Amino acid sequence: MDRRTLLRVLGGATVSIAGLPPQELTALVKATGRRVPQAPFFTDVQREAVRAVADLIIPATDTPGAVEAGVVQYIEMIVAEWMTSEERERFMRGLAHLDEHTQALAAVRFAHAEVSLQVAILEGLEAEGRALGGASTEFPEMYGEEEDAVSMPFFHSIRALVLHGYYTSEIGMKEELLFREIPGRYDGCVDVSEVTRPAPESE
Repeated sequence: MDRRTLLRVLGGATVSIAGLPPQELTALVKATGRRVPQAPFFTDVQREAVRAVADLIIPATDTPGAVEAGVVQYIEMIVAEWMTSEERERFMRGLAHLDEHTQALAAVRFAHAEVSLQVAILEGLEAEGRALGGASTEFPEMYGEEEDAVSMPFFHSIRALVLHGYYTSEIGMKEELLFREIPGRYDGCVDVSEVTRPAPESE
């Protein structure tokens, strides 16, 4: 399974994003008609870090990636306008520690680190989040003592937002998923290759 296909599966399997089920996130975007915040919330540095993470999770290939699909603005809207204060604080704490950890390793912010280091850091956070049974061993300050503070580690939260933001965007729906709002006919069972783009060839 290629990387983008795997991400698509992970996106469909997402149960909750910042406490909001995917169907609620989709409903809120339809209700507001917006995918951008009403007013800037992230600083330039924070937005730069979110952009770097989003670009690593869904980079541009033969189709536009997360950045081109407006996922950074979408995440800023969700964090600013739809997260609870506790969820927002936890997300922003995780974002801050991402830069702090990278600076401790390479004396640069996450967005300016070598791609290999960026990938290693995110893979470490992903593995740590899966194994998390208490406070983070790598970023102990990132997660609180409360049970709900570790229910959605930072990387898993931002990855879920990237996936949902991308696959509900116009680019993600039309260019990646080949969505047709009014199909010519109903096919109850169809081969997946007929309704999705072929996987990019490995180099």
